[in-house]
Amino acid sequence: MASLAAQLRGSCRCGRNQYAIQVPSAPSDLAQVIFDYDTNHRLSLASPLPAFIRVPLHWYHSEVFPFFPDESRATIRRLYTHPNERHAQRSFCGYCGTPLSYWSEQPSSEAEYIKLTLGSLLTEDLHNLQELGLIPDDTEQDEMEVVPTTVPRPSRELIGRDITSIPWFDSLISGSRLGRMHTKRGVQQSRDGTSWVEFEITEWTANDDNEGGEGEAYASESSSSTGKRKRVEATQ
Repeated sequence: MASLAAQLRGSCRCGRNQYAIQVPSAPSDLAQVIFDYDTNHRLSLASPLPAFIRVPLHWYHSEVFPFFPDESRATIRRLYTHPNERHAQRSFCGYCGTPLSYWSEQPSSEAEYIKLTLGSLLTEDLHNLQELGLIPDDTEQDEMEVVPTTVPRPSRELIGRDITSIPWFDSLISGSRLGRMHTKRGVQQSRDGTSWVEFEITEWTANDDNEGGEGEAYASESSSSTGKRKRVEATQ
């Protein structure tokens, strides 16, 4: 059995579906991070920027974790084939609805691979994609030896998530209009547990790239100004 360089883990939002990608330590270009603008992916993922990690099928291992006795693998991991995509299958959680994977046998060579939704990876493992060479690093860095991390033995345990930012993804949108917009969401509950507040704050910065004195003055003035929009919902 080949030694492993890393184990990437992922799950649906509720945690019933969990999977692991066993990445071998031997150099390989079989794994790829793909941003696919195909209309079918955009509609199925309800995202203008569908993102996947494409890996060989034999690297991929999945398990389901029923929360109640009447839950089965068939109800937890649902499969869907669109009438216009008879050659492909998409999987998603039958309870929380998280899109998980896309598999296609067209062309026939593609049947040996599976595409997993990038957003279903755990945040800490999204960080590791750049270290594994799956995300190009454009910054100038000194050469250094990378020591493979120890891979824990697989176990049937529910895995949690954190919500920290992902530096390599932040760098992709840095400087773009998306990079100038930030949204923060949260929930606060009263001590007695009888009520809670859900809040969402969206902050953006306006910039003007017009040339000339007047344009520069306007840009200087507007670049330092930010707008905030806050929405608060209280429930008792």
